[in-house]
Amino acid sequence: MIVIPAIDLKNGACVRLTQGEKEQVKIYDQDPVKQAIEFEAAGAKMLHVVDLDGAFTGGSAGNLGVVQEIVMAVSIPIEFGGGVRDVVAVEKLVELGVEQVIIGTVAVENLDLLARLAVDYSKKIVVGIDAREGKVATRGWVKESEVDAIELAHRVRELGIERVIYTDIAQDGMLNGPNIEMTKKIAFESRLKITASGGVGSLEDVRRLKEIEHYGVDSCIIGKALYEKRFTLQEALEIAV
Repeated sequence: MIVIPAIDLKNGACVRLTQGEKEQVKIYDQDPVKQAIEFEAAGAKMLHVVDLDGAFTGGSAGNLGVVQEIVMAVSIPIEFGGGVRDVVAVEKLVELGVEQVIIGTVAVENLDLLARLAVDYSKKIVVGIDAREGKVATRGWVKESEVDAIELAHRVRELGIERVIYTDIAQDGMLNGPNIEMTKKIAFESRLKITASGGVGSLEDVRRLKEIEHYGVDSCIIGKALYEKRFTLQEALEIAV
């Protein structure tokens, strides 16, 4: 299992939210580039970068400079999401050197566009499915939908997308464990590769995710637990091997 440390950007700083609430923000580092370099030095094989400003408002221009600096500062691949809602945004990110572009809102609101991106950019596109009680939320988790998370995963697979980042919003930033059962269910029913996100607060949580790796849950994103020093990245990597 691959452990992917998270860097969430807001106003150019490295922050974390609780359950995606933009009012519940905590700044951890004013220099996300330095943080990225530290994660790579600690053994990270990939970084998960999110533009929270873009996620809430649409468009990623405000933090693109930081993203470019991160790409140039490290040698490991970057997956990036937050406000990516048109072809131009995807093109720009690919040009900057982003390895995988995360599409969230578009997957719910514009399947035709997602289908086009799946054809034009193939393995560069990853879909983020962020859900509350099984229903997908969009636009920085502010807008609720009636779209079922598993149903969306099936649609995504039909378009040729191979990977989904699944986040249980209720668990995100709470440090009380990921939603193992739903993560396992979405992997089993969709047959997609799944990156688990949201809720990892202990090394035991990493072990529990490792136990469902055979379902297709081959990676997990860890953010707040690392910043709060619940454990080190090296410790998580040792368990995930």
